[in-house]
Amino acid sequence: MTFEESLDFLNSYEPDDYRSLKIAQENWKSLISEDRGYLERLYDIYFATIKGFLGENDALALNGAKAYNFILAFSGTTTVASHGGKEEAWRILNERHAQHLDLLRRAIERPNSVVSEKFSRTKTGKWADIVTSMLDLYYWHKPYSNHDEKLRIEAAMLVPKIYRAFPEHRSFLLPDHLMLHPNAIREAGDLIRFYILEKGQREAPLLVDLAYDMFGFHSDKGKPAHAQSAAILQHALSDASSWTEQQLEQFLEQVVFTPLDIQTYQSQQAEALLQSTIANYERLLRENKYESHLGTSAQTYRERDEKTLQAHRATLNLIQSDFDAWNRKRRDKAVQRLAVSATTRKAFKVIETKLPAPYAERIGALLKEAEDYSSRPKLYPSHKPSENRFKDFGLKLLVIEELMYRQKVLAPQFDIHLFAKEYEKREISVEIDGYEIIPEVETYFKNLPISDELLAKVETLHQSSGLDGGSEFIYHLYPFWDPGSGDKAIPVSNKAITDLELLPNLKSISGLENSKPTPKLLKALAARDIRISTEE
Repeated sequence: MTFEESLDFLNSYEPDDYRSLKIAQENWKSLISEDRGYLERLYDIYFATIKGFLGENDALALNGAKAYNFILAFSGTTTVASHGGKEEAWRILNERHAQHLDLLRRAIERPNSVVSEKFSRTKTGKWADIVTSMLDLYYWHKPYSNHDEKLRIEAAMLVPKIYRAFPEHRSFLLPDHLMLHPNAIREAGDLIRFYILEKGQREAPLLVDLAYDMFGFHSDKGKPAHAQSAAILQHALSDASSWTEQQLEQFLEQVVFTPLDIQTYQSQQAEALLQSTIANYERLLRENKYESHLGTSAQTYRERDEKTLQAHRATLNLIQSDFDAWNRKRRDKAVQRLAVSATTRKAFKVIETKLPAPYAERIGALLKEAEDYSSRPKLYPSHKPSENRFKDFGLKLLVIEELMYRQKVLAPQFDIHLFAKEYEKREISVEIDGYEIIPEVETYFKNLPISDELLAKVETLHQSSGLDGGSEFIYHLYPFWDPGSGDKAIPVSNKAITDLELLPNLKSISGLENSKPTPKLLKALAARDIRISTEE
């Protein structure tokens, strides 16, 4: 495809067609991988088109739906993801940063009028889509290896104005941009006050997006909005005792309850929302446009959507048959979220302190339920170091693999996701913490007691290099362990010699070469007639 054809393609797809959007981005990615000069040309067209929207004449500017589609596609996720593409994109944006900031300032002043009659369900077709896409450029075009946030911080200075200029807009990245502001805590608190005290909107998507980042179910604990949520609320609620009932109700519904999915619904409203979601999944399955991506097959994506659809249908059935039970289920899930996040509990205690009664009592009730949840019997109780009899952690892990995951006689079978849900000393995020050994899981496995009766059942052990799919335990201890990237098996050391006394019926070990065993260890194994074989 030629460069000109890649631009013409923008006129040929519906903006709601995600597959075609990705094709447009992949077209540019392919061209950029062949010649980095195309990236400069794309930036020239981008600047010209923005200026065209702002009333300046430029021969390179695109028009109409083509212009709208171009801005959203170019500022998106994969356009410059080819090898070296992000580095080149960031160089160009850095050179034109001052000009881009000036255009962004002017763009914020423009009314939020319709710029495209066709748009995706996650967009509005209005000018605010263009403005937030301009800001997103600083996120998606930044190289992963570049930790200098100077450009993003300077752009973040304009974010509070974007919130105020387009209060009805929605952008999941805007809170991320906001928290790079030098006075992020004050600005975030002021924006909560702006939406509650000045706008008083029943629908405030940007406020809800910020609240989700602060303490929603999928809030990233590594992001400032979550880590600083208590400080933000301390500022936002400084005079909450003087707020009106309507303002207090709006705050609770949009900032507190919605991120925890316990906002107030009438049964008909809940049904309608879920039926809309179900209809969307049915459409996706009917159109069957699934594609393989990053090692995940198209069939796997389809099966995931089929399971999600089944779950939504079951939820709809519960809403229709027992609305109170559905609400109880939602609250139980929210209480669990609160119980396992010390950061969120700290934020909620600020809310409880700042709000007048009876609003504070509603927060207090949630905190009390979370406390009760934390004190319940746990599936994975902690054990004392004295309960561990193994000297060598590597050998004990092989024993756990054999008894817990192969023979299934060591219970309960450990699951990192279930463990994370009930652990409350800190918030464990598999997505963030899983790129190395999770310390709490390491402690659990190290201290886990194993009876002599179970140890007597161990006749064979296997250490996996990962080529056979890997041992089950490793994906709970180190979820994103990747032998293809050089991650090694946890070694069995000479300390294991003493531990052999705990395994009276051990006859063979396969794959021990992955530990590079010492002659001393091999001699001790041979003395006990334990056969060693290589990994098949």
